[in-house]
Amino acid sequence: MWKDRYDYIPTLEPIIVPELACVPEYMSWFRIHGKLYLLSAEERQR
Repeated sequence: MWKDRYDYIPTLEPIIVPELACVPEYMSWFRIHGKLYLLSAEERQR
């Protein structure tokens, strides 16, 4: 296995693929209805 170690190097694949990209219509909806921050206002002030 040590001799073949270069066969096991992970390949770099793109993290953002077109299938997972957001559409602009969703982002405008999310700004109105979604949470902009995962933490509450009290937690963000810490």
